[in-house]
Amino acid sequence: MSDPDPNLTSPNSSNWYRWALAAIVILFLIWRVPLILREAGGQDEEWFAIPGWTIWQTGVPRVPYAPQRQTGSAFYQADEALFALPPLYYYVSAPLYAVLPPTYSTARLVSIAAGVGTLILIYLLALRVLKDPLAGLIAAGLFSLSRLLYFPAVISRPDMLCCLWGLIALLMMYRWHDGARRYRDLCLVGVLLGLGMLTHPFALVYCIQLGLWALLVNGTWKQRLLRGTVITGCALAVFALWLPLILAYPEPFRYQFFTNVLDRSGPGLISRILFPWPYFATQFQLLREHAGTIQLSLMTAGLAIGTGLAWRSQDRRQRILLLLVWSSIYLLIACQGHHPTKGYWCYPGALLFLCLGWGLSRLATQLWNRGVVWRLFVLAGAACFAVAMLPGSGIRTWRAHIANWSNVNYNAPRLISRIIQDLPADARYTVDRAYVFNFAAAGRQTLLGDNREFAFDARPFPYDYLIVSHDMRDRGLSKEFNGRLVKAYGDPADPFSCFVEVYVPEDSPVQDLKLSSDKSEP
Repeated sequence: MSDPDPNLTSPNSSNWYRWALAAIVILFLIWRVPLILREAGGQDEEWFAIPGWTIWQTGVPRVPYAPQRQTGSAFYQADEALFALPPLYYYVSAPLYAVLPPTYSTARLVSIAAGVGTLILIYLLALRVLKDPLAGLIAAGLFSLSRLLYFPAVISRPDMLCCLWGLIALLMMYRWHDGARRYRDLCLVGVLLGLGMLTHPFALVYCIQLGLWALLVNGTWKQRLLRGTVITGCALAVFALWLPLILAYPEPFRYQFFTNVLDRSGPGLISRILFPWPYFATQFQLLREHAGTIQLSLMTAGLAIGTGLAWRSQDRRQRILLLLVWSSIYLLIACQGHHPTKGYWCYPGALLFLCLGWGLSRLATQLWNRGVVWRLFVLAGAACFAVAMLPGSGIRTWRAHIANWSNVNYNAPRLISRIIQDLPADARYTVDRAYVFNFAAAGRQTLLGDNREFAFDARPFPYDYLIVSHDMRDRGLSKEFNGRLVKAYGDPADPFSCFVEVYVPEDSPVQDLKLSSDKSEP
């Protein structure tokens, strides 16, 4: 394939690419922000949204509605301090609660901001590594529609923020490699790696990558050892910021972190890195479920195209990119082992879409230069790729919310606020994960509605009202809690709207609820 058209990569066209990137970011925000502001809590958000609020209130990340005392749980004593994952995500979200209400939406703003940063970094990596802004634009545009970005960018989990630190570290490492190779640049890389490890353990993937990069670059053994020492020392210094909290709560840390992170991944890390083959099937099945067949096929094509282009390239930076892409896949599988969470694929996914953008840019440039007819093919092809990315991208959810913008059943914070106001303030509540943060933040005596010993089992605890939504209903927990239905809101058959059922114990004298929220608009 030919090199990029110089007219497309000239300084005169740089403003055009910047405006196009800005348009991609704006469209991404228009598409995603309504969802993060209006949707109820989803998977794992019951654990990772509230600690930022408790930090702002008390200085300690906690989950007050999960007084777990079973040592086999990943959230043992989480009501005292949360250690299931490193805490930087919570500390970043904490200042937001100074000006915004304590809801899931507030914590999600960190993830959506990290998603925007990731799109910008994909473009900047294309400029530095590929010298091809069109490749960066295509990669950022396709990644903005991908399921690998969609899910971690709209929920209050630390995956997207951890990916952001990794991509910034890659960009800084390229700057070190291309420049005077100053140790202060390596210090900055080490700081970024420490921030990544302080956010999520999958940062180990890019820590290993960049550590090996620093060691393998030409130099004396003394120089290589010094580079490794600088990066490792700075990373550990940042990661050590977690130590005061760990020392204050050593027992919760030991039970939570080991159970949630180390024990779930399989045998020791060194063993998994050397012999990762048993975990390939597990992780690829998770990736297929996460990305979908079409997007997984596009990423596979990007991997093949990027491998071919980098293999034939004489530019060392592009060959390094090839190593980064392949090693990110290998190391993620090895580090995660049997761990079931899928959001970690956002980091290698960003690199795979960068490779796909690289190949499509080369092809589009070659066809574009052949004449007007071929330009129509390029535009039609771009439209086809955009349409191919739509299944599973959240477009149906977005359309449902826009079409029902004034309907309170499509606005979780508004609906649950009305229900909370009309329920007794001194009652005991066991609440579905979709709304448990809202009840706790409102000052109600609240427990998380769950029955899993790995998380929290609320069945032994008495309640006055059981608040059920999709998660508890799908698992039939109202029967396990011996509840009697007294009120329902929304349509449980509509996956896009809010849905709440209010139960009381079988022996409760309450027969029905007459709430002012009954008068809310349809």
